[in-house]
Amino acid sequence: MRALHKLVTASLLSLSALACALPAQAADWPSKNITMIVPFGAGGSIDRFARGLAQHWEKQLDGTSIIVENRPGASGLLGAMTFLKAPADGHTLFIGIQPTLSMNIQVQDAPFSLADFHFVNFEQQDYGDVVVSADSRFDTLQSFVDEARAKPGKLSAAMILGGGTSLFGLALLDELGLDVRVVTFDSGGALRTNMLGNHSDVTISGAYGDVSLGDKARVLGVASARPFPGLPSAVPVTQAYPDINVPELGDSRFLAVHAGFPKAHPDAYARLVETYKKTFESDEYQAYLKKTGTDVISQYVGAEASEKISSGMDAVVTRFKDVLKNN
Repeated sequence: MRALHKLVTASLLSLSALACALPAQAADWPSKNITMIVPFGAGGSIDRFARGLAQHWEKQLDGTSIIVENRPGASGLLGAMTFLKAPADGHTLFIGIQPTLSMNIQVQDAPFSLADFHFVNFEQQDYGDVVVSADSRFDTLQSFVDEARAKPGKLSAAMILGGGTSLFGLALLDELGLDVRVVTFDSGGALRTNMLGNHSDVTISGAYGDVSLGDKARVLGVASARPFPGLPSAVPVTQAYPDINVPELGDSRFLAVHAGFPKAHPDAYARLVETYKKTFESDEYQAYLKKTGTDVISQYVGAEASEKISSGMDAVVTRFKDVLKNN
């Protein structure tokens, strides 16, 4: 009997030691500080998003810090590669922009694919829009479309190629069958100055940013399926033209982990999602979003819906890959 007792005791001790050696699961995640990779420089909208989220998420993690690390370069490609080279243990997160990530892959021939990322949530989803100055002759989207069809090749549309808003613009012009001159700019400031000066007939921009223009501008149409908050007169383009195939495009910011992490560490992944969702839904974080004005573009849709959002944008990048490569 004494021998059996010793055997059981030894076995329990061995199991205890083995448990300590196992990879961190739900109760032990995070087991060290977390690094949040941002593939663009400090001070931009995606950096502000990451730092605001990190600051509030830390409060759910019992003293663990989330360190935001900016890794800019090659339109986000270098930061994505830095993230993918890190261990897939849930302690390195990625804050990215789609469709920029798809452009890294399809236009810049990045050595990775969307399948290397697991999208936890598309938290900030901005939408492309069609905007003109307040004194433009166009007062509706239809008035522009009608004139463009009546005068093929005569009207112009200004945009910045390389982001979600320009993809929206290209898709919209293509679906409506409009022959217009595309005028490109390198910065949002130059694009806005051009628009306010009526130097182009319409401008393809971002709805969230254009809310701040107030009565200086008139937004004729927006990529969202519903009217955009703050732009009550902007008609969703798919409502104005129900037969066109234009996805809800814009520059959308997401949280991702390595693709293999959820299956390799299901309990740790579940805790990561639980604490992130709890952070997003907290009164304190919602108040922060409202204070910064980002509440109108912020959402929790979860992994399945986020994958669909990403895939939809990726398909549009495929559609206009050659145009993007030549500009």
